[in-house]
Amino acid sequence: MAGTTLTLETYSTNPEFDFYSTLMDDFQKKTGIKVNYVQQPVAAMDEKVPLQLTAKDTSLDVFTTGSENIGHYVGISGVEPLDSYINDSAQTPSTYDFKDFAPDIEAACQQGGKTYCIATHTGGGLLYYNTKMFQEAGISAPPNTPDELMQDAAKLNTSDHAGFCVRADKSQVLYDGFQIWNWFIKWDNPITGNYFDKSWNFLIGTEPQASQFGTYYRQLLQNYAPKGIATYLVTNCLQDFQQGRVAMWEDDGGTIPEVLDPDKSKVAENTAFWEMPCQPANPDHCALVQPFGIWMNAASTHKQAAWQLMQYLTSKDTQVAAATHKALLTPSRTSVIKDPSVVAALPKTFPETQSYILAHPNVVLLPFIPEGVAIIPPISNGLSDLITTNTPVSDVMATMKAGENDIMTKAGYPKPFPNP
Repeated sequence: MAGTTLTLETYSTNPEFDFYSTLMDDFQKKTGIKVNYVQQPVAAMDEKVPLQLTAKDTSLDVFTTGSENIGHYVGISGVEPLDSYINDSAQTPSTYDFKDFAPDIEAACQQGGKTYCIATHTGGGLLYYNTKMFQEAGISAPPNTPDELMQDAAKLNTSDHAGFCVRADKSQVLYDGFQIWNWFIKWDNPITGNYFDKSWNFLIGTEPQASQFGTYYRQLLQNYAPKGIATYLVTNCLQDFQQGRVAMWEDDGGTIPEVLDPDKSKVAENTAFWEMPCQPANPDHCALVQPFGIWMNAASTHKQAAWQLMQYLTSKDTQVAAATHKALLTPSRTSVIKDPSVVAALPKTFPETQSYILAHPNVVLLPFIPEGVAIIPPISNGLSDLITTNTPVSDVMATMKAGENDIMTKAGYPKPFPNP
């Protein structure tokens, strides 16, 4: 394997993946394997990788992305099952300790009894909020209900800063739409979450909860978000929050290091974190937990070398190093989560928030079915229409539901409901 060159594709503007890039020289020294480490924006990654997998592009060896894509990737035979590598002592020493990965997290990387990715971190949606702005607005604590969040957003919305931000561009809108609809839409099962029930009814488009969510989402973003919110990416909310132009921001916790870096952020000393408690409509599985994984392209011609890189990046030593450098907040290994040096590196208010998230997880950012990616457009279009038009909410949600029903019918549904 020495002399092999691998290509790894991952996300840019992300502290964890930025940190891993600094380790590639060390990996090459230890293995003789060179890595072409490619970092790209979210939109580019989410578009490019599926095309490469579909085309059986041999130039891609390893990549990182969320485990919610597993249904689609397995459906197109795009990713390599990893069990034969994990169970081969010649390729994987016992010190790697695969069982150290938190079972509930690694389960999101598994389908049909096979392992398709190694969880690099748990991920998780949460609320970033500016404590100074809260104090100035007379708000004593973060919100416990959607109504309280709306009221707080109204108080915090001034000529100097918006009350609330999410990524609302059509290319990324599903991510934060998901976090908000979990306050209104029940979680049904671990395969389709709160997208479909076991009879394949589209829950997000079912009344009355469809219009309850849609009305709330429209009011919040049309009235209390930054101007131009309909084109906001994660980087836009990040920059606005860092510069004090936004008081609250709902998103993934992976950018916390960027917010707390005083060289990049004006609000590093005034930021706290919170998870909205589950609401009666969805009492147990309301918190986005998005296990991120590292995957091997099934078309790679360097699979043994690719597995060596995957082991290196998911080892205990690498996770501890990333966490203590404050580049990784949610390690996937149980031993790392408990490591005293890692615990000491976590920011204030984050451990309590993360504990609540992991106790109330919804890992089904996309349903774990082959059509998981195909169903995105009607949802993204509907969420965008809620922000950019005044079409009656019930009509927007009905159009969304009709689009989903059409996709599922053409795919041959209703089908027998799959086993976990």
